[in-house]
Amino acid sequence: MGSELLSGFRMLDLADEKGALGGKIFADMGADVIKIEPPTGCSTRRIPPFLDDLPDADRGLYFLAYQAGKRSVTLNLESPDGRALLEDLVRKSDFVLESFPVGYMESIGLGYERLAELNPRIIHTSITPFGDTGPERNYKAADIVSWAAGGPMFLMGEEGKPPLEMSLPQAGLHAGAEAAVASLLAHYPREIEGKGQRVVVDMQACVAWTLMNEQAMPILHGDYLRRSGVHYTATGTRRKLVYACKDGYISTMLAGGFGGGAISMKGLVEWMAGGGFAADWMIEKDWASWVPGILMQATARDYEEIADLEDRVQRFFGTMTKREIYAEALKRRILLAPVATAADIADDEQLKARNYFVRVEHDSLGRTLTLPGAFAKFSVTPVGPGRRAPRLGEHNGEVWGDLLGIDGARLGRLRASGAI
Repeated sequence: MGSELLSGFRMLDLADEKGALGGKIFADMGADVIKIEPPTGCSTRRIPPFLDDLPDADRGLYFLAYQAGKRSVTLNLESPDGRALLEDLVRKSDFVLESFPVGYMESIGLGYERLAELNPRIIHTSITPFGDTGPERNYKAADIVSWAAGGPMFLMGEEGKPPLEMSLPQAGLHAGAEAAVASLLAHYPREIEGKGQRVVVDMQACVAWTLMNEQAMPILHGDYLRRSGVHYTATGTRRKLVYACKDGYISTMLAGGFGGGAISMKGLVEWMAGGGFAADWMIEKDWASWVPGILMQATARDYEEIADLEDRVQRFFGTMTKREIYAEALKRRILLAPVATAADIADDEQLKARNYFVRVEHDSLGRTLTLPGAFAKFSVTPVGPGRRAPRLGEHNGEVWGDLLGIDGARLGRLRASGAI
């Protein structure tokens, strides 16, 4: 059962992987999202991996996840008849989402000014690598470029070595989510004044927003974060953040200070002492005042303590599994978290309790798929994918025939001419 939050509104989704999540969010909220694809299919259909490792336009896991809940039609924007069909759809829609190169829509006569002539209420949201103004407006950008230009890539990798790319593409997901939010922000004044507007999303800016903690470091600590692998170095001392255990890794920061830091360290040391892993100085330490490199200059003794502490914690965690460590840490109020793998996420108790993953029947594949669920829970109105991802052009009959009233003979001519 689909959501009713945006029931009655229609989005035309012409975006590739830079905006797939934007249309998905609208579909999850109940909007009629029409995925407009070229006759050869959207590029998101060709993103691996594929279900059962069988490459096919309907089996890409990326497509199955991020296009769920949408309808699919084929349309050739390079064809005059295809452009005329899009104009007809714009007259009957509320939102347009696209990620074409800057100026492409204008070059085919379908820029915002034209769309607004067809439908003054239309909200046209463009996802661009660097915005539509400035010296880099026409630059192209793969995910690695956006991640580098936005800043986070500087922090990824080991100290003294080159920066690394994010392991999975992320920039387009940030841009898609921001495009959905921006489209709804434009929707609010439209409901009051009756006028749509154009929205331009800058992927570089979306990625830069992920660095809000780093941007505050020079102000708060007089320093900035550096590439340091599994360590934290912004406070003047190098602290290890990730520790191996029997079946994976645990993330924690060994830091004292008032409040949670001191409570966490005291609980950890008491636990370690019970197993013979804590040194005498650790048991005797006043952890509330142990803040080397933050409120005071770190001394040689501080560095010795940090090295001894990290070595002992590593040996201690190495005797247990993630689940054992986490369960005891909760009891002792220790600030740590297991480093979850994809398998851990699929079996996560909290996500299960929230009914995050949803089961969606996929008749074309003859199986039921487990898909990511909604981004939020609403107390009255459900949110989430109401149906599977569409086959290529699966809804041509519904959209071109039922919505636009095109008869079978004309649909045949449109197919023959390559318009759909």
